[in-house]
Amino acid sequence: MTDDREAGERAIGLCGSCRHVRVVRTERGSAFYRCARAAEDPRFPKYPRLPVIRCAGYEPAGSRPATDP
Repeated sequence: MTDDREAGERAIGLCGSCRHVRVVRTERGSAFYRCARAAEDPRFPKYPRLPVIRCAGYEPAGSRPATDP
């Protein structure tokens, strides 16, 4: 039997563990995953199609932001 949380994370993909995700919840209980990188970089969709399996801007939650040398 698959754990509900694990199944939910697979349905979301990388966004579920990305430091740039912002979860927008509606009054009806729906959740939308917004990419905060989209505000500054047009390469990233504001609300990507899920599950996201590859993303050039992915950074695990809790990691430090990438810096240019």
